Amino acid sequence: MTKLSQTPDPRITWPTEHAPPSAMVFAQNVVDVAATPETVWSQLVDCVAWPQWYKHCSDVSILRGGSLLSANSKFRFKTLGLYFEPEIVTFEPHRMLVWSAKGPAGASGSHAWYIEPRPGGCRVITEESQIGWVLFFLRARTRGRLLESHEEWLRSLKERAEASRD
Repeated sequence: MTKLSQTPDPRITWPTEHAPPSAMVFAQNVVDVAATPETVWSQLVDCVAWPQWYKHCSDVSILRGGSLLSANSKFRFKTLGLYFEPEIVTFEPHRMLVWSAKGPAGASGSHAWYIEPRPGGCRVITEESQIGWVLFFLRARTRGRLLESHEEWLRSLKERAEASRD
């Protein structure tokens, strides 16, 4: 699922400040899912349910935008021991979801999901890009934790989407 090559997918629309070429940390994971893009999308936008199937996530609430993530949503969740309050910056149903958030010690980042239709299902690409001086010291550790946790997120998403296929 994790690609050895970590080349940002050019189809992802990044906020300028978090464009991967200027990032201190970049991580990319990919998985093929035997379910439709619509099925995968329905799991991603139901963020309040993430803790039921993604072990690195808890205490999720939507602060703005309804019961599911939408184009103007802001939500809060805890992951890897830290709280974040991301805002959706790109929302293209069944295709692309990008959010941005501030992190600890002046760091910030964006997380992207890209769903590519394929025969028999879809490919899900998730990427994260982070900036901030503190990452100069924590770059390798942060990247490793992101790759590992995102691998788990994709594995769980795949399992859940394939179990609830359209």
